[in-house]
Amino acid sequence: MGKVIWEIASKPGQKQSEEISSALGIPKIVSDILINRGINTIDAVRSFLYPQISELCDPYLFEDMDRGVERVIKALRDREKIMIYGDYDVDGITATSLMFLVLNKLGADVSYFLPNRLGEGYGISSEGLQEAKRRGVTLLISVDCGITAIDEVEEAREMGIDCIITDHHEPASEIPNAVAVINPKRGGSEGAGVELSGVGLAYKFSAAIYKRLNQDLADVEEHLDLVALGTAADIVPLIHENRILTKYGIRQVARTSKPGLKALIFVSGLMGKEIGTGQVVFVLAPRINAVGRLGNAETAIKLLATKDENQANQIARELDQENKRRKHIDEVTLQEALEQIREKVNLEKEKALVLAARGWHQGVIGIVASRLVERYHRPTVMISIDGDEGKGSARSIPNFHLYDALSECSDLLIRFGGHKYAAGLSIKIENIEEFRRRFNAVTSKVLTDDDLLPRMFMDAEIEFNEINERLIEVINMFAPFGPHNMKPVFFTRNVELYGNPYIVGNNHLKMKVQKDGIIFDCIGFGLGGYLNQLLRRPLRLDIAYVVEINEWNGMRHIQLRIKDLRVT
Repeated sequence: MGKVIWEIASKPGQKQSEEISSALGIPKIVSDILINRGINTIDAVRSFLYPQISELCDPYLFEDMDRGVERVIKALRDREKIMIYGDYDVDGITATSLMFLVLNKLGADVSYFLPNRLGEGYGISSEGLQEAKRRGVTLLISVDCGITAIDEVEEAREMGIDCIITDHHEPASEIPNAVAVINPKRGGSEGAGVELSGVGLAYKFSAAIYKRLNQDLADVEEHLDLVALGTAADIVPLIHENRILTKYGIRQVARTSKPGLKALIFVSGLMGKEIGTGQVVFVLAPRINAVGRLGNAETAIKLLATKDENQANQIARELDQENKRRKHIDEVTLQEALEQIREKVNLEKEKALVLAARGWHQGVIGIVASRLVERYHRPTVMISIDGDEGKGSARSIPNFHLYDALSECSDLLIRFGGHKYAAGLSIKIENIEEFRRRFNAVTSKVLTDDDLLPRMFMDAEIEFNEINERLIEVINMFAPFGPHNMKPVFFTRNVELYGNPYIVGNNHLKMKVQKDGIIFDCIGFGLGGYLNQLLRRPLRLDIAYVVEINEWNGMRHIQLRIKDLRVT
C-alpha cells in the first residue's frame, strides 16, 4: 500500500471542551473535534448540530442582487420572453431546472438553453445567443456560468438582450457589463455565501425575487432537493450556507414531489433506502451527468421539471442506460491515460500530469482526471484534441490553486475558467507541449515532494471504551458530510487482531480487532493489499477509522470502517 502521511489533531483546551460538552449533553470528544474545526462556542455548536433554514443570510447582501431582482420583476410585468442559460453538469442542470420552475410558477414566459458540450462547449456562446434571438428573448439569465463572458454579454446587448449573470466561479479582473452580475466571490455576506454552488446561488436569487414580491418562500424551498443534488455533486465545501441548504435539501430528496426525481431514485436502486451525500454524489449525480457528458443535457432538465410520471419513468431509464455507456467510455479512457503516463511521464521529475490525445470523449475527461488525481496525487490536466484545438479538464490537490496556476499560463490558452480544485480550458494544439512544460514549472515552484503524498487527517485519538451508539448518534448530526465537513476520523493505538482477517467483495479487508477486552468488527474498502502483512500476525496495529452502525438482517452493531492502518 502507498505511503500516507498521518496528521493527528491536537487536543484543544479542556475547560472550554468540558463546558460545551456539559451544556449540550454531547461526548467531550465530540466537543474537542468541533473546537478544532473552529466551532468553539456553545451557541456555535448548538447552531451546527441543529441548523435552521432561517439562519441563511439575506440574499440582498450580494452585490447587484437588487438590480437583478428588479429586472426580473420588470420582465414578469411586461411579459418579456426570458431564457435561462445554464451549464451541462449536475450543478448547472439543477440550477437551470430550479430557475425555470420558479419563474414558471410566477407566470413568466420562460424557456431554457444548455450548450452542447461537444458542439459549443462551456459557457455563453454566440450560438446560444443566436438561439435566444430566434426565440424573441429580451432577458437572459445565466446560471453556473457567464462570469467571463465579456464579449458575449456585449454581443447580447447589441441584439437587444439584457443579461443577468449568476455564477459562482472565480471572476477575472474584468467582469461582464451586464444588468447584474451576482457572484458570491465578488462580495456579499462575509464568508457565509462565498463557496455557494451554482444551484445554491440560483436558490438565493429565487428567494430574493419571492421576497421582493411578498410571495410564500415555501414555493422556493420545495426545490431544495435540486439544491442538495447540485451542491453535493459540485464538491463545494459543505459548511455554512452550503451545509444548511444541503441538509434540508437531502430531506427534501427523500420526500420529493418531483416525478422525475422519484423515477431516478427508483432506477438507481435507492427507493426506500437512506439517501445522504454519498448516494447523491456516487449514484444519482452520475446519472444526471451522463446525458450532459455524452449528448444533450436538456434531457435531464425535462426529467427534473416534468409533472408526467410516464415521461419521468422513460427519461430515468434513458439516463440509467447513458450512465452505463459513460462508465464504459470512462474505463477505456482511463486505461489509455495510464498507458500514456507509463510511456511519456517522468513521475520523479514532473509534479503534474498533462495528458492529451485525439479521440478522448470531452464528456468523461474530467472524471478520468479525478481518478488520476486519486491514484497519483498530483494536479492533472486531460486534453481531448479535435481538429487543431484541444478541450481540457483539470483537477487538483490540496495546497495547489488550479485557477491561479492556469492564470500563469493564460497566454497559451484560448480560454479557461474554474476554481481551486477544478477547471476547464481550450488550447491550440501547437501550444500543448509548451503548456505542459509551463504548467509543470508552476507546480514545481509551488509544490514540495511531501505535497504529492496523500494526507489523512485524524480528528481525535480515542479508546474503544469511548465508542458507543450515543457517540455515533451525535457524529451523524454533523451530516451532510463533504469537503470541509468530513465524517470524523478516529485513531487508536496498539490494537490486536482477533481471529483471521480475510478478503470480501472487490478487494475489501474484513477483520476483528480488540483492545482492553473490547472487540469490534472492521471493514476496509479497497484495503485488501494489507492482508499478507496481517496474516504474519503482527503484535500490534495502529488504526485510523470512522465509526458507524452496520445493519444487516435486522441486527445492529458498531463497525469500524478502516481508512488506513500501520503495523507497529
